[in-house]
Amino acid sequence: MIDYYNKYPEIIKIIDALNAENHELQNKLNSIKEELDFYKSIFKTHRNSVVYNLYDKYIINEDGSKEKIWIDKIRCDKYNLQYLEQDEDVIEWQKPVRCER
Repeated sequence: MIDYYNKYPEIIKIIDALNAENHELQNKLNSIKEELDFYKSIFKTHRNSVVYNLYDKYIINEDGSKEKIWIDKIRCDKYNLQYLEQDEDVIEWQKPVRCER
């Protein structure tokens, strides 16, 4: 049935709303899949690390973009720490460890 008072019939507005919702849900699904792949990558990149020593941090690339990576606080060296985004944990890891006697 044609709706003479509106520019588009009512069914087209519903279809447009459904398409917008579908697009939003697809974007959300893709971001969740990327996050799941990131968490699965623990077992590929850090096989010999203990899971509670691993932290997800951002490394700053040469072009200024950030990439999420796993970092092992026990096995990392200062060279790797200088390229990480500086937060409380990274600053604490960079401090020298005092000798205990």
